[in-house]
Amino acid sequence: MKLFLYIQYELIVDFAFAVGGMLVLSLPGAAVSAVNRLAGVDASVLLSFLPYLLANLLPYLLPLGFLLALVVCYGRLAADNEWTAMRMAGVHPLRLVLPALPLCIGLGVLSLWFCAEGQPEVRTLQEKTAISALRRTITNLSPGRTELHLGKFSLIAGYREGNDFLRAVIHVPAMNGHPAQTLRAQRVRMGFSGEVMLVQLQQAHIVHGELDVTNANPTFRLDLKELQQHSDKNYRSLRYRRSSDIWEELSTAKLDPQKADVMRFEVHQRNAVASIYFVYLMLGLPLGLLLGRGKQLGALALAVGVALLYYVLAMRLGQELATNNLMPPILCAWTVNALGMGAGAWLMRKAFRQ
Repeated sequence: MKLFLYIQYELIVDFAFAVGGMLVLSLPGAAVSAVNRLAGVDASVLLSFLPYLLANLLPYLLPLGFLLALVVCYGRLAADNEWTAMRMAGVHPLRLVLPALPLCIGLGVLSLWFCAEGQPEVRTLQEKTAISALRRTITNLSPGRTELHLGKFSLIAGYREGNDFLRAVIHVPAMNGHPAQTLRAQRVRMGFSGEVMLVQLQQAHIVHGELDVTNANPTFRLDLKELQQHSDKNYRSLRYRRSSDIWEELSTAKLDPQKADVMRFEVHQRNAVASIYFVYLMLGLPLGLLLGRGKQLGALALAVGVALLYYVLAMRLGQELATNNLMPPILCAWTVNALGMGAGAWLMRKAFRQ
């Protein structure tokens, strides 16, 4: 039992350091993304938005962190000859694999839940924070600011009186089936009703192509939620939908075969990502043992290469094959996992025979 807990503790510590380090390295990129999406807001809003952006990286960081932890932990056992001592004491190699199983299973269940249900919830919270930031940007304008850029919506004014923009030019993107429009107005005032922004114009000219129509005091209603989604099309991708909703649409709606295959691939891929921890267990443990003696840096580099290869083959190539109907979606999602298990079984056998 002490041996089990000793290895498990080392593995958890290595996993925590690996994931923590990758999150720290991801912070600059996430901060730049937050600034681009929420331009003009104060630092407190940006800080509250960062965790949602980092949460989207969990399906990639957790498996890689687990793989690196395996390589480091079992590589250290091999480098310090602890593995050899355990084997000479009559401990079966499979008993030394058991400490990694609870973490493997726990991370698999967490990843499955997050991809199926958690990530859509994170997207909803991220969307609410972004909408709140848009409102704060408009209602707390800095003195002298005469420009607003919210996604593809833009307003450029000559000057301001309070929160009113004077001699303004407005571009409204195509939304809800309405074409894009460019408007000129002597005065622009903005208000809010829930998630709807009311744009009140005075002495307005609506410009559309060669048409210039005068309308004394029109009012536009812009859905902030739609405006935010319009500026970030990734919000509408399948990965932000619940698996239960995807299966329901597949069973009840008449879909184009190509779209149906993409949706099936998305659900199977989530299950495959949840099971990749078992593949990484079969690959990372023997890599640490085989290359741990004086070559741990090489083992870590090889582990990163394995994770990158999985991402390219399973997530990118598999999606392309499923989208173009070149292979059944279930094969596109699971083939790389099956090959990885086969390669891992061979490496395990080789490592245990040393």
